[in-house]
Amino acid sequence: MSKSKRLAAIATAGLLALGIAFAAESLQPIPSLHERVTDITGTLTSQQTGTLDATLAALEQRKGAQVAVLIVPTTAPETIEQYATRVFDAWKLGRKNVDDGVLIIVAKDDHHVRIEVAYGLEGAIPDAAAFRIAHEYMTPKFRSGDFAGGLVAGVDLLTRLIDEEPLPPPPKNAAANRTRSAPIPEPWWSPVQFIVGLLFGGVFGVIVVLVLSRPRIYAFVLGRVPERARTFAIGVINAIPIALLMRHPMAGLGAMAAGSSLSAIAGLSKTPRPSRRGRGGGGGWSSGGGSSDSGSSGSSSSGSSGSDFSGGGGSSGGGGASDSW
Repeated sequence: MSKSKRLAAIATAGLLALGIAFAAESLQPIPSLHERVTDITGTLTSQQTGTLDATLAALEQRKGAQVAVLIVPTTAPETIEQYATRVFDAWKLGRKNVDDGVLIIVAKDDHHVRIEVAYGLEGAIPDAAAFRIAHEYMTPKFRSGDFAGGLVAGVDLLTRLIDEEPLPPPPKNAAANRTRSAPIPEPWWSPVQFIVGLLFGGVFGVIVVLVLSRPRIYAFVLGRVPERARTFAIGVINAIPIALLMRHPMAGLGAMAAGSSLSAIAGLSKTPRPSRRGRGGGGGWSSGGGSSDSGSSGSSSSGSSGSDFSGGGGSSGGGGASDSW
């Protein structure tokens, strides 16, 4: 190859590279995906955008399919079909391996609309159905300047078709799960907590009464408490650990009632007498059958709920339809 031919080839390659770079730079940019409705023309009001977003969010929660709306001034120099493919590939609408995404693009200044449908929804939204929705329900309203009405009509019809399509169930929403599983705060007067405190207090109260039946321990703990208040004091002692464990005032009240009742039955309003059997015997009070039953009962009873939007990883290429007005 002569030197002149080499120079000509280099110049041609350079011009071709510049042309490709210029063409790439002149393409319309793809906006970032953060919402289900992206309007870079300011055509829709915030209320209209919110209405569409709520409808599409409910559809995604119900069926798993992702539908997004994009309004741009123009797609030139590309056709709306070419631009829709680029947007769909960038946004990755629909679930991965399910490909249940739909993109509605409105090129306002070009008077074009495109419904791009992924593979997973071709059965629900064939090309003929997409064209009919765009041609009969959307573009007539766009022609009269009612862009919100046209989009609502199109979204409504697409939603109906997707609802009729058997799709894999959507994954459970984490935020919804947290809301559903969040514990409902109980009122301070909760009877359930009182019963729980009564049961646990009955079990723990047997231990407290057995310990306080020892004359020396009784004298050390309750020696200075008036006799009339001693059963109440024992109930308070019994309630403290239960209230700390259950973290509820009614549980503590139930445990206090159980402790006071057991101490009254055991006759602990007065200092117990030492056992005549000597040190080898127990205290002046011994646990009878009633107390044992109470402990058994207590132990057996105690055992007896717009955020940031992003694509789900789907792919495009299913089909769709375009129309003009």
